[in-house]
Amino acid sequence: MGVIAFAILVSLLFSKEYPVLKPDEPALRARRVMRDTGLRIIPVVENSILKGIVSRLGVLSITSARSNLRVADIAEEPLVVLRQEEELSKAVDKMLSVDEWYAPVVDEANRYKGVLGLEHIISYYLRKEDKPSSLMKSVEEFMTSNVEVVYADEHISSLWKKILEYRYAGYPVLDSKGRLVGVVTQYDLIRHGFTRIDFESESPPRKGPRIREIMSTPPITVRPSDPLVKAAEIMLDRGIGRVLVVDVHNELLGIVDREDIVKAIMGRS
Repeated sequence: MGVIAFAILVSLLFSKEYPVLKPDEPALRARRVMRDTGLRIIPVVENSILKGIVSRLGVLSITSARSNLRVADIAEEPLVVLRQEEELSKAVDKMLSVDEWYAPVVDEANRYKGVLGLEHIISYYLRKEDKPSSLMKSVEEFMTSNVEVVYADEHISSLWKKILEYRYAGYPVLDSKGRLVGVVTQYDLIRHGFTRIDFESESPPRKGPRIREIMSTPPITVRPSDPLVKAAEIMLDRGIGRVLVVDVHNELLGIVDREDIVKAIMGRS
């Protein structure tokens, strides 16, 4: 089966069961919700109208565990807002054009309806008997080989700088000998309760703990010859955004993420 001609609407796939925040709620509630759920964005809604979103970077920008900030203070305009009657192919193009994995969905009156995430698209096509042929191709055809990494002995302040520079949500972690030992993400910072002040001071002890203390281990990996569908299934089963590609010696070769999977499904690679 080749590239699929889509006549599917966003309304078929998006999630209606998504927590929301109100603009006047404490910003710390946004952090609690994100920590407890692992969500990457939380819509901000008032009187059924979409007012913005809170992202993980917004939550990490909170400067104190006793902050008086409100949700409105850390909310931002979403890069993409979708209509529930939009064709999926056009919706995906909008999301990929700005490297966005999640988009709030509204009706014609801008009333909030839910969120479309890349995992909803992946899940839909994995359930189909006639899966796109691209999912049967090897991981190495779609992986990114030039991978930004961090080191286990670095402080989290170094990780924060890299997050701000590259805007990636997760990084492979190497030890001092260059061996792959874990993965660290924005969510790891949130679930450990760090705030911006923990990252931005270079004086001890504000450099924070070392990355090895918060990273997730063992790293989830695939081989370059594995079919792309295997990577997609792992991401959905484990609720992760990326898997690392390694050789038989566990040497890091690349990374493949949800965006790579969706591009393959939609013929956008």
